[in-house]
Amino acid sequence: MASQADKHVASIKSLLLRAWRERWSDVQWGIAIKKVIPSGTVGDNWNLADLILQQSLVGSSPNSLVLSYLKHAQSAQVVSSAAVLKSVLTYDDVGKPYCIRSLLELVAGIIPRASRYGTSEDAVGLCHAMQECLNWMLTVIHKSLQRVQDGKLLAELGGIVEKTSEVINLMVVNESNCAMLYIAKYEDQDTSRQIEQTELNIRGMLNQLQQTHITATTREKVEQMLRGLPSIRHIPTADSGAHVDHHGYHVFTSISVVITLEAVLSPTNEIQPIVEQLLLIERLKKLTRAELFCHIFRACFLGLVDSKDGPEELKWAAFTFLKLPILLTNFHQHTVGHEAGLELEHGFDRLLNYISLLDMADIKCGCDCLKFLLLELCNKYSLLVDAQCHKLLTRRSNESQKSKSQDVPNSQPSPSLIIKAEPTVISILKTLDADYSKNQDAFMGVLCHMMSGKSFELILAAAAATGKLQSFAVKLIKFNEFAKQSTGEASQGSQTRALLFDITFLMVSHIAQLYGVETVTSSQESSESFFAQWAQRCLPEDGKYKPLEDTGYMPDQNKCEALLSQLMGELKTSLTRWNEICNNIPYVIQEVLYAWEHGAITTEKVTSILTSAKSKMCFLPVVISCWLCSHISTLSHEARQKPIFMLRQLCVPVENPDSRYYQERSHLMTNIIHKMAQDLVPQTSVRTTASSLTVIQPKANTQKLLLTTFKDAYIKGWLDIMMVHTLEHLYMVCRSEWFCAAVIKEMLNYTRVEELSQSTALAYGILQIDIEQLTLCLLHDILPKLLLGVSKRNNLVDPRGRALAVLTAQCIAAAHVLHCTRKGNSSPMRRGRKRSRRDIEVEDCDESIKPGKIRKIAEDQPHPLTLDSEGFNLEFIYNADEPASPTFDRKVPLNRALVNLFKIFSLVVSDSSVSQKTWFVLSFMEEISKCGADVSKFILQFIPGTMITQLLKCFPNDVRVGFVLNTCDLSSVTGRKTAARAICQQARTCRKRDTT
Repeated sequence: MASQADKHVASIKSLLLRAWRERWSDVQWGIAIKKVIPSGTVGDNWNLADLILQQSLVGSSPNSLVLSYLKHAQSAQVVSSAAVLKSVLTYDDVGKPYCIRSLLELVAGIIPRASRYGTSEDAVGLCHAMQECLNWMLTVIHKSLQRVQDGKLLAELGGIVEKTSEVINLMVVNESNCAMLYIAKYEDQDTSRQIEQTELNIRGMLNQLQQTHITATTREKVEQMLRGLPSIRHIPTADSGAHVDHHGYHVFTSISVVITLEAVLSPTNEIQPIVEQLLLIERLKKLTRAELFCHIFRACFLGLVDSKDGPEELKWAAFTFLKLPILLTNFHQHTVGHEAGLELEHGFDRLLNYISLLDMADIKCGCDCLKFLLLELCNKYSLLVDAQCHKLLTRRSNESQKSKSQDVPNSQPSPSLIIKAEPTVISILKTLDADYSKNQDAFMGVLCHMMSGKSFELILAAAAATGKLQSFAVKLIKFNEFAKQSTGEASQGSQTRALLFDITFLMVSHIAQLYGVETVTSSQESSESFFAQWAQRCLPEDGKYKPLEDTGYMPDQNKCEALLSQLMGELKTSLTRWNEICNNIPYVIQEVLYAWEHGAITTEKVTSILTSAKSKMCFLPVVISCWLCSHISTLSHEARQKPIFMLRQLCVPVENPDSRYYQERSHLMTNIIHKMAQDLVPQTSVRTTASSLTVIQPKANTQKLLLTTFKDAYIKGWLDIMMVHTLEHLYMVCRSEWFCAAVIKEMLNYTRVEELSQSTALAYGILQIDIEQLTLCLLHDILPKLLLGVSKRNNLVDPRGRALAVLTAQCIAAAHVLHCTRKGNSSPMRRGRKRSRRDIEVEDCDESIKPGKIRKIAEDQPHPLTLDSEGFNLEFIYNADEPASPTFDRKVPLNRALVNLFKIFSLVVSDSSVSQKTWFVLSFMEEISKCGADVSKFILQFIPGTMITQLLKCFPNDVRVGFVLNTCDLSSVTGRKTAARAICQQARTCRKRDTT
């Protein structure tokens, strides 16, 4: 084999000598060399470029005729551009300036069209050759300048420096060449570092050279070349099509909705998830940190104004004055140096421009809200210094337009109450750590004191905002566990224990109802307790009622009859197992209701039994109401009258009770039952009477309700309390697929670009109600119907299509960030009361509609899920050193949804016709590249390499090199190969376009 190769090399050398002696033209040479080179091969296999250069650069001056043979061979692609460039690198003797100049002219003829000749096999090699060629030219400039400094060959070397600078400029002004060099930076990092070092050396040498050594023209050309070099280290902007603006007012819409949902619906959330979501918005909208802070502050003060005198007032106060400082402290961990406090100050400076908002917040809350917040940040968290606070407060005092009389509150303002409640929570937690078996009366006094007035709500809000709510609930459950069984105490002791069980049951029920059942069930300390198990089986949540048949409890008939006897007489507390009472009383009330419906007992008897149930122990009406609500939800409108009558009776406290702390307990009991039954029998009056509950009217048109809410929020630019609860209600009552589709429909009702910017920002914020679940619905249900269906194609036409692409990319990014945050945390992320619904529906969404054209994978597939197994053919881009295709966790629903989505994209871009669907795919991939390196890398790992080239064929004028570089993972060999080939294809396409 070696002898055969030597024979070919000898034939080429002989042909070269003959051509030179006979003075062949380059055309004659081209014809002859093709006869020597074996069919199906190129000159690279026989080092043709090296052989020609060796013959052409023998003396001090180049042989122009032989060089013309090399130029013709490269133009005819007998030898590749990469091979020619690599051959040039071996000659760097600046002592032979005429040879160097001829090589530079050779390179100058190749560089402008080098990427056009890159083939699928040698594209990455061409990138590497161009990088080494750039390094060679910079080295030539550096060596030449060194000789010029020594006073040698000033004229000739000056010309070499100018010519080399011109060729480098020719290289870096070409977008395709810059992209190839950018890829080469990942392929060969050592050469990239050499280029940077040589560049620094040239800059230093240029500063040292005197005017007598180098002409002004030469210096200008070198400086121009140095100014162009940074372009090879940055990805060109990849923009195409109509863009949806995301700045100004629309940015505040997204941030305010996210903050509102966090404060109102998810007060128990940990800090890190909301921080990551806000940082994502900061990246997506290209905000400064001060701008982000200002938008957050505005959202908080709007919430304070909107929630005044409402049930959410304490939640907003707790978020603004307790949770927000912790959130800002977390933000400072993402800020380098001493700029954190300065950015925070600039954020408040921007906030001070909203004078009317600050005045309204002060008037509503009856205090200087900004002062309370600044003092917290300064004195407690040291995020600001005294001088900064004084400066901000002075400006606020000078610019405030409210009258001084409005500063005097009629009562203690909620900001002051909530700030004082934080140390109270800590004190209560310490008190509850004591031995509760020794002095039960004292503990009961403390608990009942908490239940009076707004104290309990205040403590819960403060505990939720500071992350102590679960600890508080767990301690109450321990009390409840201790008190659930009486063990033969005296009458007074058994009554005290019964009251302790009653109070703790009501308090924990209220916590679970307001902040989610998972607040009390997710802790390992309380998960096995009686209350946690009862709450999971029976306590309604998210508007879902739990049937008695699904509890799995088998009642004891004898105990049920004994309990019914007590309800007809007097309920005893001695030797009573209260957990058994809880489990059995729904069956007792069920029998009472059935007997009443069949005429076996009278209404007066039913009223008497219910009065007995609520006369001493207020937790019993709560347990009974759980079953009644579940039962009512299954009945027709006519059959609900008697169960609703029973609910009304349970809501009315007993007059002149003889039980201790009955007023506090009955007040909490009534609130729990009202909230539990609000979907079935909503409260219509503030007063608690038997007529305060009325039967709900037939369900209104949900689409119309969502339309009204969305339109009002669009006009306002933010969500008020009523809108939040309306959206929450719609999400709980309707399926998540419907909710997501309805929000998208309302978003796309707008047609102008600026309108779509606002509606997209609003839709993104609304979907944060449960971003993971709703993103899955978007990927599984809505997009497949639009891309594979024949109707509603107008929704994919720009600017609607671009807006939908923007929303899809942002939702995927938010869901991924949230998943990573939860995955890296030992405790589960809690989205208020939404976690249970997400867990229930995630499997439904995974199995949702799949396009009929796409092959389904067997569920019992034993191997890890890969892109190959999902139907992608990526063989042509794989390296033997790399795995067959990227692997990922198939248990993560988002991964599976993205695989399905990109299968659909593959069908769309490989279609014979180009349509708005194809344009949507391009728009989506462009928007993905704007979501940050981590997010885009995660999403783009699912893209098959063929999709880039298919998009290039579909949109040759719109797919730019910046898009290619952003889309391909350049850290992997596969990604670099794909990117290099795509850029070469794009260069050839541009050439064809220019020649037509």
